[in-house]
Amino acid sequence: MKNMIILVVFLFMSIGGIAQKNNDNFTVMSYNIRMNSPNDGINIWDNRKKWLTESIRFFDGEIVGAQEVTYTQLKDLEALLPNYRSIGKGREGGKKGEYSPIFYNEDRFEVLESDTFWLSETPEKLGSKSWDSSLPRIVTWAKFEDKNTRKIFYFFNTHFDHRGEVARKKSAEIITAKIEEIVGDEPVILTGDFNTAPDSEAYTILVDNEMEDTFSNLDENQIYTPGYTFNSWDVEAKGDRYRIDYVFYKGNELLPVKYHVLDGQRGRRFISDHFPVIVEFKWNNK
Repeated sequence: MKNMIILVVFLFMSIGGIAQKNNDNFTVMSYNIRMNSPNDGINIWDNRKKWLTESIRFFDGEIVGAQEVTYTQLKDLEALLPNYRSIGKGREGGKKGEYSPIFYNEDRFEVLESDTFWLSETPEKLGSKSWDSSLPRIVTWAKFEDKNTRKIFYFFNTHFDHRGEVARKKSAEIITAKIEEIVGDEPVILTGDFNTAPDSEAYTILVDNEMEDTFSNLDENQIYTPGYTFNSWDVEAKGDRYRIDYVFYKGNELLPVKYHVLDGQRGRRFISDHFPVIVEFKWNNK
């Protein structure tokens, strides 16, 4: 009897281990972490960085498209996420200016190729900006291999301008053209703070160019959200509230399973001035 119990326990653990190993779904996050401004009071970076990185680990964000990341924050994130590596450069070149980096779990993914381009009339020109953009804006991208499935996909991450309406429209045009140029027929995930609502022209350009909004392609049982992503440190959530941070995808090989906006608020403290968007994807093997 004792031997039988041991055998059953062993088989249960083995099956559980196999099930876990064969779980090929993975989780993506779009995370504007808020630059490390000394003017943020109780929400300064030093009060948030441990909480923020704990959320990435707890929700198993295996690929994270982050925004507003300064070099010192990049080094903090790398130290607090030891199983992750990062891709990207500052928008003013090298370590200068904010990054839109991609963090990825190196146990799950391998980078085959990566680069950064600028959202301007001269995308390859370092630090360039155009139209009514207030600042240089960038896109960091990578070609990944999923080590579990050996499938290939591309991941793009960006941060559109917060003031220039024309710049946001033109940025949407550039990023969709660049995806077409770089990717070909492989599946694509696009994350970012797009600083634009779902009824905007920039959003329409993205979806008209086959970038599907994960939120729009799931039913209410697969979605958990407060209904907006930018909280502006406002505990009362006054004024108009809507989504400006998104996870898009393109192609039929990757499909969203769950969509979650983490409303990270503890009293007057916030995890960031944006709530992260968390999306679980599965491989479509049909």
